[in-house]
Amino acid sequence: MGRADSNSGVLSARAFSIQSCVGMLHQNKRVAREEGLKDLVAALEGFACVDDHRYEQALDRCFYFLQNGSAKEKGRKDAYRAIGLYALTVGRKAEQTLLDSLFHLGRLATMVPSSPSDAERAVAAIDCIAAATIATAKQPWEAERTLKAIWEVIQQTATAAIPQVLAAAVSAWTVVLPAARYIEDDMAPFVLIAKLLRADDADVRMAGGEALTVCIELDILPRQPKYYWYNYYYSNTKPPEPEPDERPALERRVSELAFGVNARKKKAHAGEIGLFQQIDDFLKKNEQQLDGSLTKNKQGPRESVIHGGCVVKVSRWAKLVQLNFLRYYIGAEGFYTHFRLNLPLFRDSLGLTWAPSGRAEKEDLPAHEEKQLRKHRDRHSKAVKRDLQDKMQQYA
Repeated sequence: MGRADSNSGVLSARAFSIQSCVGMLHQNKRVAREEGLKDLVAALEGFACVDDHRYEQALDRCFYFLQNGSAKEKGRKDAYRAIGLYALTVGRKAEQTLLDSLFHLGRLATMVPSSPSDAERAVAAIDCIAAATIATAKQPWEAERTLKAIWEVIQQTATAAIPQVLAAAVSAWTVVLPAARYIEDDMAPFVLIAKLLRADDADVRMAGGEALTVCIELDILPRQPKYYWYNYYYSNTKPPEPEPDERPALERRVSELAFGVNARKKKAHAGEIGLFQQIDDFLKKNEQQLDGSLTKNKQGPRESVIHGGCVVKVSRWAKLVQLNFLRYYIGAEGFYTHFRLNLPLFRDSLGLTWAPSGRAEKEDLPAHEEKQLRKHRDRHSKAVKRDLQDKMQQYA
């Protein structure tokens, strides 16, 4: 994804106390409450031990702020982040009320910005509900409920001049999509994607490209309009002709973006061009057969994600999009710790594993990635290793 890390990237240097944090969240002074929220977010970014019941008290305060706090209060963004990070930490052990409470807040009221200045809070709400869904949803209908809510946000923001929110909503929809069994009949993702790929904003185009690839990978094809038999019987009219397949036009647009929309700005759009080159390669390797079905041999992006000595081999686009979302949402400082310690989420739920030295995958690593891996390993200080060992003993 083309978005930057949502957190500040700096974990709290002072010792964290959940007891004092809960006390700060109960303060009448707005500055004290916001400071408590920042401390809570910093602790959850580093994969905190949330077995303490006081974390649930802190979470209740976050919901209270979102329901009763002022719309202008800066802490609302951090409250959403704290809820989302808590959901990622607890995973499917979380109570059903956590995800339900997010919907009870009024799904559209929280995710649709009231003005361009409210975009950051709206993005925080969208990312929060996406993170909570992929982490805590136990049944497909829960993911489908989130898909429907985010789709309504996409429909409302597609015409608004707030590309930041639109890109976040499309990315969140794509992240949750693999957890659902089906999408609603009134959803027309390929019609939307065609518009997204021609948007002026690069992040919106990239979000549309990822959505297109995941849809095709999951065998979600461009839908033909339904025509019910009783309409023809009672009206005695000829059934409408099916609309032409949208995929060839989408593939042509992807090829254009892979080459670069503006030759003079190729350096500025290097990340976008690289993404669409991968998507274009994926589409060419998975061409649609004449009967309309896709080839069974779907080849995803064999991409190595390296962070802090961690090598992850991702063979499917759906997994890569989810991994990138979590890396963006948790933040660079805490992602490595979460990935190593949060096994119920990354290993059990998402099916992602890591190789600490990369030796098992060494033959598949390009030279520049192998060099980067060594650099990350050398920069891993003794203090960080000691802290990681203490946490691993705590959760063993």
